[in-house]
Amino acid sequence: MNKLKIFLFFFLIFGIVKSLDSAQIFRLHSKQGLTPEFWSQRLDHFNPLDTRTFEQQYYVDDTYWTDHSGPVFLYISGEAPMEGPADGFVSVLAEQNNALVLSLEHRYYGKSQPFSEYTTENLQFLTVEQALTDLAQFLQYYQKVIKTNYGIESNNWFIIGGSYSGALSAWFRLKFPHLVKGSLASSGVVNPVLEFVNFDKQIATSSGTECAGVLRKTVQLIDVEMDASEERNLAVKKLFNAETVDDGSFRYYLADALSLPVQYSNHSAVCDPMINAQNEGSDLIEAFAKYCQDFFYKIMKTTADQYSNWYMQKTTTTPDNWALAQRTWWWQKCTQLAYFQIAPTTNSIRSPKITLEWHKEKCEAVFGAGTWPYVDKIIREFGSNEIKSTNTYFSNGNNDPWQWAGVRSTLSETQPAHVILGDSTHDCGHCIDLHEPKEDDPQDLKNARIEISAYVKQWLNSEEN
Repeated sequence: MNKLKIFLFFFLIFGIVKSLDSAQIFRLHSKQGLTPEFWSQRLDHFNPLDTRTFEQQYYVDDTYWTDHSGPVFLYISGEAPMEGPADGFVSVLAEQNNALVLSLEHRYYGKSQPFSEYTTENLQFLTVEQALTDLAQFLQYYQKVIKTNYGIESNNWFIIGGSYSGALSAWFRLKFPHLVKGSLASSGVVNPVLEFVNFDKQIATSSGTECAGVLRKTVQLIDVEMDASEERNLAVKKLFNAETVDDGSFRYYLADALSLPVQYSNHSAVCDPMINAQNEGSDLIEAFAKYCQDFFYKIMKTTADQYSNWYMQKTTTTPDNWALAQRTWWWQKCTQLAYFQIAPTTNSIRSPKITLEWHKEKCEAVFGAGTWPYVDKIIREFGSNEIKSTNTYFSNGNNDPWQWAGVRSTLSETQPAHVILGDSTHDCGHCIDLHEPKEDDPQDLKNARIEISAYVKQWLNSEEN
């Protein structure tokens, strides 16, 4: 993901930009003005002889927590620096339930750094299992804080996440049902797909026939130029300020540039200028380069360099550096989660040169020989999109390519799922239900939030876990 929400969000709401990466969902839902806090988290939860710790960032929002015996929402920040406490629909749920909201930053992102360098050796502790246990440890720690401050022995907890952290939310409920009453897995990517061809198929569908055709033609033209000669290859890259980027990473950058607006409910951001260019007889490659500069770079601060092997090989960490989160997220993809977005065999918008073999070469170039995700282990441990859990709500937007790594159909009475439909003027993309509710939201989005509110209240008030 790609996750990359992780990512986990550079956003202006509806109409300008929706994300740098699926990783960066959190920015959209961040409330400003609260002071971050830190606590000492164990580095390795599975080696009792390793007593090392690191400082993990979290936020406390008690705006609606009028009764200290009331529920506690634990919001999981995903694969990106945490910009602030959760807001948007999470705040609506908190108000409805008079809940305390705690937002916890993911290890190895933002200010929650165990090490000063992202060396391959130091990244060994960045795993799904360690992250889930971080959540359990923090939950138990903060319950003690509540007991100390207010004398409350036990509150009802509910866990929430979106995208990769949506998967963590579902997996946490599966693994620690005694700690939380339920889970909201918004666009939760619980299926670690190795060959994620459905991602691009959905991008083509969501962008519309005309736009998909133009984007496909543009990518084909770029491929032709890149393969023609070294001189023409370099000339194309210069248009995108990507002279130092290897061919595969450059092609992956182009695929992200055309897919991310579609993913985040704003396909017109890329479709309008490209369709206009075709209708006017303009050069499509130059038009796409201008879009990347005007939108992908100026608004989302994303450069092609950040996709290159040499950039991802950088190991020095800096808090709040979203670009360096590329290395840690690719580590998670290359060692556990995959979500490898490869080109479909026909009618691909992504360059057909982005194959599974290319991803293998990428993982080994950045992290060393033999680096490859053992997705079968994750599937066996957590159940993929046939997860056997309870009290978990799975939501997806019908325009979101990540829905094909999630749960799209209700699994049981206590594992409902809702694919949220857009309307004639609104797409429903990634983690759309976590956005701040608006009057002109599609009716099905409003319906989904009503459902979510009802399930959250029901599960919080249930006598059973």
